[in-house]
Amino acid sequence: MKQIQRLILLAVFMLGSLMLEQTVASAEALRIVASLPALGQIAQGVAGEFAEVKVLAQVGQDPHFVPPKPTLARHLARADLLIAAGLGLEIGWLPPLIEASRNDAIHSGGKGYLDGRYVLTKVLGKPQGKITRELGDIHPEGNPHWWMDPINGVRLAQVIAERLSQLDPTHADAYRQHATSFAKQINAHMPAWKASLQAMSPFVAYHDSYLYLTQRFGLSVSDFVEPKPGIEPSTSHLDALVASIPKNHVQGIWLEPYHDGSTARKLCKLAHTPCKLMPDAVNGEGFAGYISMFDLLAKGGQ
Repeated sequence: MKQIQRLILLAVFMLGSLMLEQTVASAEALRIVASLPALGQIAQGVAGEFAEVKVLAQVGQDPHFVPPKPTLARHLARADLLIAAGLGLEIGWLPPLIEASRNDAIHSGGKGYLDGRYVLTKVLGKPQGKITRELGDIHPEGNPHWWMDPINGVRLAQVIAERLSQLDPTHADAYRQHATSFAKQINAHMPAWKASLQAMSPFVAYHDSYLYLTQRFGLSVSDFVEPKPGIEPSTSHLDALVASIPKNHVQGIWLEPYHDGSTARKLCKLAHTPCKLMPDAVNGEGFAGYISMFDLLAKGGQ
């Protein structure tokens, strides 16, 4: 009888241990790493409580130039999913971090890698003809600032939901519901955003960061402070801008926070045109953080 009792107790103990292991495994959150703050906000909104999201770049940081610190590689080493803008935007800093992470799943083409190629139905700004350094610091694959179109943000949420559903089928319904809710929120804001942004058009942009935004909302960019992407303006180029701004009825000069410097401020002063800080990311959590970026842009920026 005692032997039977021991066997029963052993079976109960083993069953309890197995259930505990399954509970711990199911409770362990997925680990998502996003290269940029806006991408991380969308990821967090889709994943909700079922994932931990780390972001490599900071709000206000130029996404082309992020210092590849060892701590960033450690985040990538543990990642189940990496979300990047792609199209060459992070080419100068993200690939070395991926290599240093030794995480095969997050290499391009892996099950844990996701970028704009999986999101966009159409890539804008692809250069035509022969590409040389004389054209400036261009992106051969096309303009990579695609998250500046809120509809692309919705598409990203949907793609993330499907990818997370593959990695974590238990919570697939929740991921898809979150993405659907986000789409409804974005669609509800679109008319007001469009009306406000069109009132600020045409404008001069420092860098070609707003292409997807202008295409979505029917805005017009009169000219660029950079004569070519990544090239500082000459005095003659600035003089030409000062002369053209009143002729073209320019409503403002749009600057990303990381391009807000003496050159841009001098131009705004000489042209008697307001400088508008129009960020590509703002602080905030989840979907609310991403939506608040467009709220700020529609109010004329910072």
